[in-house]
Amino acid sequence: MKTECGKHTCLLMSILLLFFTLFGCDTGSSSSSSTGGCGTGSSSSSSSSTSGGGGADILAPTVPGTPTAVNITAASVSLSWTVSSDNIGVAGYQVLRNGTAVTTASLPSATITGLSANTTYSFAVKAYDAAGNYSAASGARSVTTASGGGGGVGDPYTWPNYSPTLNYNFRDEFPAISQPTRNLNDCPEVVGEQSSGWWTFRWGPNKNSWVTSAAITPMLARMNKDFAYFRDIMGWPPDQRAQQGYRSAIYLYGSGLCTDNASNTALGGWQSAIAYNGQSWPMVLLSYYPVYSFDPACTYSDKISQQGAVVHEGIHAILASLPGCKNAAWFHEGGNTWLQQEASARQTGNYSGMGFLNGCPFLAPFMPIECYSGWLQDDSFGGPSAEGVDMFSGSQQICTWRTYLGGTQYGNAFPTFLGQVLGTGSIAWIWRNCPSRVLEGMAAGLGEAQMRRLIGEYRAKQALIDMKEWSGNFMQLLDDNFGRSIGAEWQPSWKNPAAWIATPYAKTTNNGSGLLTPDYRTTPGWSGANQIPLRVSGNLVTVNFQPIGTNMTCQLAYRATDGTPVYSKPVSSGDCTLRLDKSPASGVVIAVIANTDYIYYGESTRKAHYDYRLQLGTGVAGTADINTRWYDTGAIAKIQNGGQPSYNIAKYCSHARHASGHERAFGKTGDLALFRANLTKKD
Repeated sequence: MKTECGKHTCLLMSILLLFFTLFGCDTGSSSSSSTGGCGTGSSSSSSSSTSGGGGADILAPTVPGTPTAVNITAASVSLSWTVSSDNIGVAGYQVLRNGTAVTTASLPSATITGLSANTTYSFAVKAYDAAGNYSAASGARSVTTASGGGGGVGDPYTWPNYSPTLNYNFRDEFPAISQPTRNLNDCPEVVGEQSSGWWTFRWGPNKNSWVTSAAITPMLARMNKDFAYFRDIMGWPPDQRAQQGYRSAIYLYGSGLCTDNASNTALGGWQSAIAYNGQSWPMVLLSYYPVYSFDPACTYSDKISQQGAVVHEGIHAILASLPGCKNAAWFHEGGNTWLQQEASARQTGNYSGMGFLNGCPFLAPFMPIECYSGWLQDDSFGGPSAEGVDMFSGSQQICTWRTYLGGTQYGNAFPTFLGQVLGTGSIAWIWRNCPSRVLEGMAAGLGEAQMRRLIGEYRAKQALIDMKEWSGNFMQLLDDNFGRSIGAEWQPSWKNPAAWIATPYAKTTNNGSGLLTPDYRTTPGWSGANQIPLRVSGNLVTVNFQPIGTNMTCQLAYRATDGTPVYSKPVSSGDCTLRLDKSPASGVVIAVIANTDYIYYGESTRKAHYDYRLQLGTGVAGTADINTRWYDTGAIAKIQNGGQPSYNIAKYCSHARHASGHERAFGKTGDLALFRANLTKKD
């Protein structure tokens, strides 16, 4: 039987609510509506100390957050912290080193210099107001400086390796899993089955006559071939059935099974589950249409996409069997499409077949990494499991998202980056070891400092499209969508926002003295970034970064005329300097402003924008035109497709993303054209 619920939050739920935890809150939190968000929320201390007397202001500011340390060198460290509040206003912050005040700051960040190499220091912060009332000290942050010298001014920066390496191969955990030889009899209405290798296909008494062994045999062959590669080469586990000694299963929708009451001409296809003996057993549920697409006699124009979508749903059965990402619906899409994309590219050597929704985070880098439905019409962002997205007027769904960007969760840019930087085993590691959300779970393995650095590295490399073998394809996707008009995807619409002319570069205003103020609506969300193109000259470039939001970094980056990517050392505040040892292509350097938050606290996080100011300094003549494709330096070869690429994930995500309940558009002619035209497809 079908389950009806919100059109976005049901995207990944099975018929039997296998993913009932997917859109809930963390353990210990009560579930909430999609507009209320999930997570523990954040709270600030209500305690205060007093100072002074009489009728004067005697209330001290609240205690600031424990400082975060980044950019640790042999001689300096950059600190940032959560802001304090005060009944009248916070005047500034006092930074303590080993208990002694060493500097003050008007903003919640500071760079401490004059440190000794290979030395451990303790840093804390107090807030103060204009009346001279000081808060208690924040929690202390222990920092050990690097060994050796601090490097020359403006030296190009090389990203360090990460340790420990995040890698998971299921054979390390389950060395004895072998090919199953039996089927789980979890549905009494089954009257027929055909099995091969690791897979079985089962049907009820009302099987559509188009479904014959002519289709079933090649379908099972395809599933055995693809999933053998996932297991044996890429180290991904089989689904729960196979882990417990049963073949992975595909059931025929509409054939009179325990799974549904549909007719045998109904269309559809998705990952589902059957409750049996106290467990929920993932499986794939398909109508006759995608099954028949494997028949050599099939003449469907979309049969290739139908076949790929069957594999896609089989991957969902694996993901449903893993303990990770229960509050990260976005990764149930992007993490799935990455596996199919990576496997196909490795086998064919074709790195030009990315789905077009991979362009979303490159076009709008200010969107958070963990974001479902992208930049919403009120300028907030969809949460990791579509929090804030669903809205109805009676039974009518209201469109809250924007054209193209509303499908960002189906792209896999971040998993692609992780595979390149941490290794392809890191994506499976996330599914095995991150029980709730992706970034927070990764931080448990990498630690806070490395997690923040990883976010910064992703955002900097994104600005230069420094994505190794996929660079050309990402550039093509950016080219395809650069300058398009982005508004509400369809009516009725929530806010009907003014059209945004798409560009990865942030709009800023210059006060006449070189101080840049970004357009607030496209300032970074949590883990998001701005890219500001700067016209430069000479051999040294400096900007002064003035963060207003917390946990922000600034980094300069450019492609040299020989195509080499060049990065500066990131800073959390103050001067950011880069020596131009190689000439920048087009005379432009990009200032990348990133927020490095990795924990989702609910609505406060989902709605947050992180503001800043940027003072232009040495070597900077001004900003460059944000409607010019500065990323296209000619150093990266453009994609040259003589025909259709051998793999295109867009073809395999051929489901109606905004369809009611579980109705996915398997088996509807014209799906691919609709997908490309209206971007209304789902997993």
